[in-house]
Amino acid sequence: MTEKCGKCGEEFDSERGLHIHQAQKHEESGEKQADRSEDDLNEQGLTLSIQQVGYASFIIGVLTGLLMGAIVFGASGLGGSISAPPSDGGNQPSPSGGDDSGGEESSLENIESIPYDVNIGTGTENVEWDGTEVELDGRPYLGDEDAEVTMVGYEDYFCPFCTGFHNPDFAAENNMNSAFEDIVENHIETGEVKYYFKNFPVVGGERPAEVSECFLEHGGSEAYWSFNYNHYQNSDELQKLQEQSPEEYDDVMVSWAEQLEVEKNGFQSCIDSSEQANTVQNHAEEASALGATATPTHFVEGEIIEGAQPYSSFSPVIEGKLAQ
Repeated sequence: MTEKCGKCGEEFDSERGLHIHQAQKHEESGEKQADRSEDDLNEQGLTLSIQQVGYASFIIGVLTGLLMGAIVFGASGLGGSISAPPSDGGNQPSPSGGDDSGGEESSLENIESIPYDVNIGTGTENVEWDGTEVELDGRPYLGDEDAEVTMVGYEDYFCPFCTGFHNPDFAAENNMNSAFEDIVENHIETGEVKYYFKNFPVVGGERPAEVSECFLEHGGSEAYWSFNYNHYQNSDELQKLQEQSPEEYDDVMVSWAEQLEVEKNGFQSCIDSSEQANTVQNHAEEASALGATATPTHFVEGEIIEGAQPYSSFSPVIEGKLAQ
């Protein structure tokens, strides 16, 4: 009698042979299948672990990005605009954007004394050059009252070449000519030249021109010339401030007025209402009538010297007028 395997159909002569067959073949196959199933499970587990790590990294990256964005946004919200120094001396940001507490003060905060050894006076009569009347009565000048040569400059407080003319450091940094200090030393301090400044704002300097006239009206000649000198020493910084924040520029001007003991209420009203706009316009029209087309333009007893010229262009003209 034969025995048949119920799993594979193979026949055996005895029941013992069938059992041996089943034990060796089918049980071993089951173990291998179990091993393969376990390997599949391990592989699936590894794949799942890799996916979980990837998802976790993604989530951590998103959270980190959000946190960094919040920090950057918060930091940008703390930045302040350029501000003028407060009149009460409090610890507020300086016009250059720094904190003055415990550090050096901004150059805009304090008025410097004029370094020239010159007299300051006020004109008493007008002059006429080439058929054009030049209004000098009541205008402030540097020099001696009885100086033989009258010189008038028509300039813009925001003109870089005008700044170079008055500020030798600025001129050296920007490869420009600077002649005013030499003119002062060699001709104004010696009593030969009387120098007047008038407004010719052709590149955006209307505001400081008006402010200068407010200094003159409410502070007199000395306040006027202090403003003129200090503004050219800080022209680049002041221009940026005026363009970015006109109100803060005006605040700086008020702080200067206080230091120069200018009558504050009158000065404040003058700049708030642009009270001197017509005066500035009259200066510009006068300059054009004389033939000025650019800044700076100077007239030495009516003889024109146009542009940012070196001292060597002024000296022979002045000497020639003195020799007449």
